[in-house]
Amino acid sequence: MKNLRNILVFFILLLLMLSSAVISTNKFALSTLKLTGVDEKYEFFKPVIHKLIKKGVDSAYIHQLLSDSSIYFNEKYVQLNVSLAKKDTSLQPDTNKILSQFANEFSTLQITKFVHENYEIFDRMEQRFSIPKNIVASLLWVETKFGNYLGNHYIANVYFNQALVDEPQFIDYNFKRLKNKYNLDKEESAELKKLLIVRSKSKANMALNELVTLYHLQNKLPYRTTEIKGSYAGAFGISQFLPSSYAKWAIDGNDDGKIDLYNIDDAIFSAANYLSKHGWGPDLHTQRKAVYAYNHSTAYVNTIFYLSERVQDYQAKLFFLPLKFQVLTF
Repeated sequence: MKNLRNILVFFILLLLMLSSAVISTNKFALSTLKLTGVDEKYEFFKPVIHKLIKKGVDSAYIHQLLSDSSIYFNEKYVQLNVSLAKKDTSLQPDTNKILSQFANEFSTLQITKFVHENYEIFDRMEQRFSIPKNIVASLLWVETKFGNYLGNHYIANVYFNQALVDEPQFIDYNFKRLKNKYNLDKEESAELKKLLIVRSKSKANMALNELVTLYHLQNKLPYRTTEIKGSYAGAFGISQFLPSSYAKWAIDGNDDGKIDLYNIDDAIFSAANYLSKHGWGPDLHTQRKAVYAYNHSTAYVNTIFYLSERVQDYQAKLFFLPLKFQVLTF
């Protein structure tokens, strides 16, 4: 009888261990996963917490973040896209491609209007950086439509989640997801696994460094780090800067002593400063290279220059006076 009880206990423990393993492997695929308390968050984000402390982030700051309701698990943030070129035709180069959603008269009119309404700011920017008004205006239109589409993702939470992607469970999760997506054979699966491991480490390290940057910026930003909302990739403000970009290239455009990327003046000057620091020069090659540094997409670069030219043509056709003397009705 005693032996039978021991056997039953053994099987119960085994089942618990197996169920625990299943949960640890599959829970990350569940968008319904809820972390209801700070203790659960500490346990779930333990690998990230250890790395942050190693990088010198104060434990009190970490506790402040985890105590905030803006920090939680979101499956979307841990999903990586590692594409095999022969399986994904979107990777094929197209040097003439532009982003079609911006290739319209509405975009041209809105950019023209924005430059007109903020002419003094753009004029100061252009004099300082020698970058055309229409280039920076086009860039800010494509990024956020001048602040009308800023994103609704808490960026600290984005990075907390992304910093987990190099954990074995998440590598396995993304491998299974992508393998099913592309219906890969054995050889292709092996290639995907290698690419995914490299990509996961790079992404997690980037996210960790952005969290460290947020920590160092906490007393410099005009808002609490847990309040900052932006894109699902962690960019924020009208100019869509990462925290590390803010630390390096964001500047005060209206001399009020603050650098606020939700402020038009600061966003315009910061975007121009970014392009300038990334080599904007008098020739088209250096100009395109600088815009490419802003967003690593040839289609993006093409779109910025396309819109800038469209706005310039539109201004030339409709108006005879210099832009600052025009009275526009839209």
